[in-house]
Amino acid sequence: MMKIYQAELFAHLSCELGESAFWWPERESWCWVDILDYTIYIMDKAGRQQQFHIGEHVSTIVPVAGSNELLLGLKGRVASFSPERGLGETMALLDGRNNMRCNDGKCDPAGRLWIGTMQMPVAAGSGSLYCVEHTLPPVVKLPVVTIPNGLVWHGDKMYFNDTLTHSVQEFSYDVHTGAIAFTRVAVHIPKELGLPDGMTIDRDGMLWVAHWGGQGVYCWNPLTGELLAKVEVPAPHVSSCIFGGADMQEMLITTAQEHMIDAQLDQFPLSGSVFHVKLPVKGLPVNHFKY
Repeated sequence: MMKIYQAELFAHLSCELGESAFWWPERESWCWVDILDYTIYIMDKAGRQQQFHIGEHVSTIVPVAGSNELLLGLKGRVASFSPERGLGETMALLDGRNNMRCNDGKCDPAGRLWIGTMQMPVAAGSGSLYCVEHTLPPVVKLPVVTIPNGLVWHGDKMYFNDTLTHSVQEFSYDVHTGAIAFTRVAVHIPKELGLPDGMTIDRDGMLWVAHWGGQGVYCWNPLTGELLAKVEVPAPHVSSCIFGGADMQEMLITTAQEHMIDAQLDQFPLSGSVFHVKLPVKGLPVNHFKY
């Protein structure tokens, strides 16, 4: 039987496109972004919230090993950032076309940054999935994607969502070289459950997927394709999720108001807010970027 959990309101906001939920262990803080408002949010364990307006699309935030800095995925580049010093230098140039921006991204267990790009407005196959290793030039790993999302690793496997495919794809993964190769579709997501957006993984290797249009985070077994659990969220467009907290059993969940009409906003007035739930499973610690 599928288990049901209820998410509770964490921060009442009106994010147009909340994304990139992230637990920053060095600062014991939750972080997320509003891509279309160009804003980073950071909230510490005492509930003190900071906002940083970046001045361009900001879609990805990852920590840098051995520092108090983050890397940000911006319009067509990756740059450093710290709350104290603000936006720093560009460390990687991706797609410089004016109608492209970064989307989801995470670091792998070896400290490489994997980050996708997509077209605005969306056009099929116009984006790419890049890998940034140390200070080397970015390498295109998947050249024809539409809305790159998800990105988690478990042993010798990588899982990835290209949202409009309604599926979670599995790749073989070599931690030493960063080489990947498509192996299979691990999860088929029925249209009535929405579209796969952001994703995280627990210590047992189960996938927790934010479903855009699905009013929740769904837990899938990638070995069998079975749906195991749902975290119900009082907003239709659920965009990202991450484990965190001192025991790694808390989950932060972002949502969005993008593409919603007034009648939908009246029905789901908390859309664009951030939500939180305590779960009986543990997540994996965040991977840091390594120069």
